[in-house]
Amino acid sequence: MRLSKRIMIYRLFGLAAGLMVVVAGLPSVATAEAWPVAAANELRQRLHTIIAEDAAHCEDPGVAVDAAMVRFYQARDFQPAWVDRYGLRPEGAMALSTVYQAADQGLHYADYRNPWLENLLDGTVSRPVVLGREFEGQQIRLDLIVTETVLRYAWHVMAGRTDPGLNNFGLPMVKPAIGGLAIELAESLKRGSLPEYLADLGPRHDGYRALRQSLGRYRKIHREGGWPAIDAGPKLQIGDCSARVDPLKRRLEVSGDYHRQGDDTGACFGANLAAAVARFQRRHGLVPDGVAGDRTLAALNVPVRARIQQIQLSLERWRGLPAGMGARYLMVNIPAFQMEVVEEGRVVSTMRTVVGRKSRPTPLLVSRITYLEINPYWHVPHKIARKDLLPKIKANPDFLVRQDFRVFDSWAPHARELNPAAIDWAAVSADNFRFRLRQEPAGRNALGRVKFMFPNDRSVYLHDTPAKGLFEKSIRSFSSGCVRVEDPLALVSVLLQPQGWDQERLARAVDSNQRQVVVLDEPMPVYLVYLTAWVDAEGRNHFREDIYGHDRALAIALDQYAAVRTACRTAPRTPAYAKRGAHFGRQM
Repeated sequence: MRLSKRIMIYRLFGLAAGLMVVVAGLPSVATAEAWPVAAANELRQRLHTIIAEDAAHCEDPGVAVDAAMVRFYQARDFQPAWVDRYGLRPEGAMALSTVYQAADQGLHYADYRNPWLENLLDGTVSRPVVLGREFEGQQIRLDLIVTETVLRYAWHVMAGRTDPGLNNFGLPMVKPAIGGLAIELAESLKRGSLPEYLADLGPRHDGYRALRQSLGRYRKIHREGGWPAIDAGPKLQIGDCSARVDPLKRRLEVSGDYHRQGDDTGACFGANLAAAVARFQRRHGLVPDGVAGDRTLAALNVPVRARIQQIQLSLERWRGLPAGMGARYLMVNIPAFQMEVVEEGRVVSTMRTVVGRKSRPTPLLVSRITYLEINPYWHVPHKIARKDLLPKIKANPDFLVRQDFRVFDSWAPHARELNPAAIDWAAVSADNFRFRLRQEPAGRNALGRVKFMFPNDRSVYLHDTPAKGLFEKSIRSFSSGCVRVEDPLALVSVLLQPQGWDQERLARAVDSNQRQVVVLDEPMPVYLVYLTAWVDAEGRNHFREDIYGHDRALAIALDQYAAVRTACRTAPRTPAYAKRGAHFGRQM
């Protein structure tokens, strides 16, 4: 069993043991008359004990679930939420049933299992139960366990399981307040809307919901045995007859790309199969030529379990995005090499992009486009000037002039322009390079005709490019971190149309070859994200390669945080803590 799956079991064992702390003098809750007051008093005292002993044992760098539990019960005047003196109420059964279906959200059921609870309920949480004599005196223990379990589940669905310090990759983790989450949970119970509340947890983005629904389909494929592997061999294309053709058909049939036709039988590769291969290729970012070559066969042979993990990791990334992304926004999906313009939840424009190469990756970030430059200067970043351009300057003294570069003696606002021919470039190295290089607006400008600026500390932006041929490649990671867009003038129209810019005005500005800065009246939110799995508007699942290794890092981060909590929980107790016989720790 993986550590991330085991840790919640240990955590809930700890919670159960902690809640077994018996405080002398606590009133009995066995009689109906004493129940309301006695239950409230016991809840207050046990919560106080839990928080005090948890703080004495280990400071949790994650979310304060225990403090949230206090807020939850405060909102209920410390009355039990899930049980009465007879057993588990329908609300408690429903809540636990939802939690135990965590896999539907891309989470892990094992993270929330509690063997003590399951034994007490005789393995069922699908209906109200009367717990009997074994339950006597354990009502508050059970209520607290259910609250902790439901709160942790709700937090994971809303904000993810990862610690921002381990997995932000430059992306601000916009987390809801768990205290507010506790209040919402209490209010849903009060209103009688708990089922609706739990069903509506999670990001309210169509992309998240569609991906979550697709997870069920891939889990079903996995339960039914997955899809067949295609043996290694030469490429398969129209006209080929081979023993490998039928497994190819069955593989594509399982994933929904191939539909048999009456005359499409036998072990030969026909036009119908070629069309199915092309559909698969488009879904996986491959050249849709209908030929099953090496890259296509490699993608076909990725096991369904790996695709499920991609979906789960992409769901986790969705949880790190802001709840409200705006009525209009741009989203650049880095591993997809694609940008979408979204208006009122609908994708109105899609275009290809070029992103940073592996050694200079495009960062994940959230910002807003505040202005754009038509016919921009390119102020060459110092790192690029030293590492990329300096060798070209040394090799060809005319390089700077032919490429329309001007040289300045520093990055100061009033830096002095230098004659590049008067500089002894042979004496310049990457270590002593002090110059600022600026490329003038022209056809040779690396930024093309327009760049789109948004505040960030990574000095990246969107821009045009004269290297249009790169957009025809299936793998488009060639830049130094900025994002090149396929149709920048179309994007300019999207941004400036609300400000009265028509095509004629835009053409005049571009044809002038003069730099022009245009400030947006309403800044446009922009999201640079990393989703290797998503669902398109037609309901088709798409998968892409983990070009930067971020998915691998995220999977490690999920287990890494669990390991941190395990180490914290298993550290030696203080004498005072041990004397009280408590066994309690927190894990996110």
